[in-house]
Amino acid sequence: MFRIINIGTLSQNKFWGETARVREDISATCTLLEVGGRRLLVDPSPRREKLAQLLYNRAGLRPEAIDIVYVTHWHGDHMFGLRLFEHATWLMAEAGLAEWHEKAPDYRHLHARFTAAEGALPLGVELFPAPGHTMALAALKMPTPWGDLIVAGDAVMNREYFDAEEGYHNSVDFDLAAETIRRIKAAAALVIPGHDNVILNMK
Repeated sequence: MFRIINIGTLSQNKFWGETARVREDISATCTLLEVGGRRLLVDPSPRREKLAQLLYNRAGLRPEAIDIVYVTHWHGDHMFGLRLFEHATWLMAEAGLAEWHEKAPDYRHLHARFTAAEGALPLGVELFPAPGHTMALAALKMPTPWGDLIVAGDAVMNREYFDAEEGYHNSVDFDLAAETIRRIKAAAALVIPGHDNVILNMK
C-alpha cells in the first residue's frame, strides 16, 4: 500500500515558461509505504510541524508510527522534516551516503545518523539505481495491485519532465537522466516523481 503525504512543488518549471525561480516554498513529494506491517516514509520534505500535520491528515498517523525513513538522495529539500523521526531508522543507499559525504561534508552530523539501505528495506521493497540528477540517487521499487510502483525522487521531477525524458536544470548528467527516465518507464506502471503527484505510466 502507498499513500502520498505531500505533493511536492518545483521552484521553476521550464515547461510552464518559467526560466527563473518563481516559488520559494519548494518541497519534495513525500510518500508513505506500508509493507509487511512496517511503515516506511520516503523523502520527508516538509518542515517538521507541517509534516506532522500532513501525516495525520493524510494517513491518521503520528510521527512515532513511522518505522523507517528513506531518503532518495542528499539534497536538502528532501529531508527538511527528518528530525521529526528521531526514533525511526534512517536509510539511504550506500552510494548515496558516500556521495553526500563527499559533496556536503558540513552535514556530517546528519550523515552519520544514516544506515545503508542495502539489506535493511522491508521485504518486497528494492533499490532502483536512478543516476542523472545526482550520480548516486536510488529510487525505490515495489509491487502493487496495479503494477510495479517506482518512488523516483528527483530522477523524475514531475509529469512534464517525465514525458519529455529530461533531467532538471541542476542534473549532473543530462544524458544519464534521460536514460534513467526511459528505464523507469519500462519498469513501472506507477511513478511517484520528486515534485508532483503520482503518474500513471501508460506503456
